[in-house]
Amino acid sequence: QQKTHFFQNMSHELRTPLTLILNPLEEASAEHQEDKRIEVALRNSRRLLRLVNQLLDFQKLSAGKEDFGLEPVNVVKFGRICGDYFSSSCSIKKIAFQTTLNGEPLTEDVDTPLYVQGNLDALEKIVFNFLSNALKYTPPEGSITLAIGEADGRIRIRVADTGPGIAKEDQQKLFQVFSQVDDSTTRDFEGTGLGLALAKELTEKMAGCVGIESDLGEGSSFWAE
Repeated sequence: QQKTHFFQNMSHELRTPLTLILNPLEEASAEHQEDKRIEVALRNSRRLLRLVNQLLDFQKLSAGKEDFGLEPVNVVKFGRICGDYFSSSCSIKKIAFQTTLNGEPLTEDVDTPLYVQGNLDALEKIVFNFLSNALKYTPPEGSITLAIGEADGRIRIRVADTGPGIAKEDQQKLFQVFSQVDDSTTRDFEGTGLGLALAKELTEKMAGCVGIESDLGEGSSFWAE
């Protein structure tokens, strides 16, 4: 309990100065768009703030302090919103992106709701983590699919990419906190494991499970059910 309290306090102490660093960096980046040094500093500051926020979320879950109410969530609407958010980023990287429902394209004329008992904030964190990873590791001219499927009264949300893939022996480490994927993998994971560990904890809070299907050179598919 003391250790958890220490990490929570430390995370809060880190977040405040990081926010104060980010604000002037964002202003400087807008004024000096050609300065690559500012761009690097801004990108890494955002990454560090994201890790601190993930650490806070994870510690709240571990301490049982996260307010975790469940309610019906329309995953068709949810998937469309997530898809709209990430499609522009994929377009910039020249990555093909699609959202599917039960194997068919989720087009604008699909308006039949599909509900899951879940937590909207938690679902966003899970899926955005999967999509952000896919966007990071998928090369230009590759593809990413956000797939929503229903079977036996359960909903599976899956993010598949055409990135470098992950070796079988490394896959079991991915959802562990502070795990380190072997350096020999072509997928250069950052080593903290916080994002995927948080996704796992959040999914389990909703009586679900997470998993991965991947082969080296064949892309990866992360899913939450």
